[in-house]
Amino acid sequence: MFKPRPRAVLFDAGFTLTFHDGARIAAYAAKAGVTADARALERAERALREELRETQGVVMKTHHDGGFSWHQRMYRRLLDLAGTAGEPASLDGAAETILREHRLSNAWRRIGTGVREALERLRAAGLKLAVVSNSEGTLEQMLVEIDLRPLFDTVLDSSVVGFTKPDPRIYRLALERLGVAAADALMVGDSPSADVDGAQAVGIRAALIDPYGLYPWSCAPRFADVAALTEAVLAATPGTVEAPSLSPGN
Repeated sequence: MFKPRPRAVLFDAGFTLTFHDGARIAAYAAKAGVTADARALERAERALREELRETQGVVMKTHHDGGFSWHQRMYRRLLDLAGTAGEPASLDGAAETILREHRLSNAWRRIGTGVREALERLRAAGLKLAVVSNSEGTLEQMLVEIDLRPLFDTVLDSSVVGFTKPDPRIYRLALERLGVAAADALMVGDSPSADVDGAQAVGIRAALIDPYGLYPWSCAPRFADVAALTEAVLAATPGTVEAPSLSPGN
């Protein structure tokens, strides 16, 4: 799918570049009087993602109410999956507090293994890079704080630009900012409906980050992580070599 090699790569943020920071979420829960284990919160990621698994042909909607209800339920479930002790009402309150604090200082700031190095390699190869994410308005500041922002030409946070994936307008705006045609771009993310279907609808190629093999039915090539995706992109000499599709864990 990478023949010719793309001139630009658009990345989703959460579960692609960055992941929830257990220590920060535990600190937010503590403000509500709930003690959560940071490592357990991070270990619960796989179980959470399995529960959030998308259904083929159904768009996963996380922002129909600005994301408030969906994200609060997600944090509440994360506390459960991490084995956090507390009465249901206390855990409900902690989830509400986590979401409130997250909206002030983004908690999805744990950088994925090999992500920084992969982005640096793509930039060194001359590719333009963007982040296109359904987020809550704090994404760009978070990228600044974790020192990833300099690696991107532009950042599109849905709450800032006013369009939510898979709305085609968010992809077209990204292409406009990067100055590339749809055929010259590649979208990379963890959501079949938002990142793959949304991008392909406007003519952008797509690849799926699927470390747990949740989406064998996806039409897009699947990769274990951004590092593996980067190897495939850079293996494709512009216009001559087609990169192989890698399955999760390969």
